[in-house]
Amino acid sequence: MSAGTEPRLVSREAFDALYAEGRSAVSAGEYRMQRPPVEGGLRWGLSALLRPDPSSATDLDRLSREAAGVAGGEHWVTGAVTSSHLTLRSLEAWRDTIAEDDPLVQRYAAALAVAVTGIGPLTFTVVGLTLTPGSVMACAVPSSDGADRLAAAYGRALGADGTHENEFTREFWYSNLVHFADRIRNPDRLIDWVAARRDRELATVDVDEVQLTQWRFAGTGMVPRSVAAARLG
Repeated sequence: MSAGTEPRLVSREAFDALYAEGRSAVSAGEYRMQRPPVEGGLRWGLSALLRPDPSSATDLDRLSREAAGVAGGEHWVTGAVTSSHLTLRSLEAWRDTIAEDDPLVQRYAAALAVAVTGIGPLTFTVVGLTLTPGSVMACAVPSSDGADRLAAAYGRALGADGTHENEFTREFWYSNLVHFADRIRNPDRLIDWVAARRDRELATVDVDEVQLTQWRFAGTGMVPRSVAAARLG
């Protein structure tokens, strides 16, 4: 089975293990800090994203800014309205220049057009937060198997163009709210704040489109630029 074609089962064990790892890293001051991407870097390359509807984007924005404020410092508020997302699939390493007629993007878009057939709009419930060694993350549970079917269909449709994520398994659907990019001023307060929201329903996210997105650094974080899109339903 190729990467991206297996269901993203909501594993409480994986969710708890990630929290324990993130709590330890934050407490010890050994968390990862984000840096702007570089040519050929494995993070922040062109990706297929599920962008939240306006109402839930506002909810996630508010939650993300609260998390950043609790942490203290100058972090990337990735859950802001302009950048909040759930990643369907990362497609390639980061590159600075992507032409409008880029052949790879055209193939990614053609595969996406195949994958969305018969899927329809998607709904996720954000059921809690966790810490990772590099972020504050929200766990999202899909309301049906549509999201997993979409991920599997896209993996199959990409074929050889989907190799970038072949060594990576996404165990559950998630949205990063804050990426650490500075010293965390209040580590204990952040740990307690996340712990209080680990089992709390926080938002309902509706998605009716998949965007192929190029990530650009905007000085205080990464901002997505859509290069192609496909409607769900």
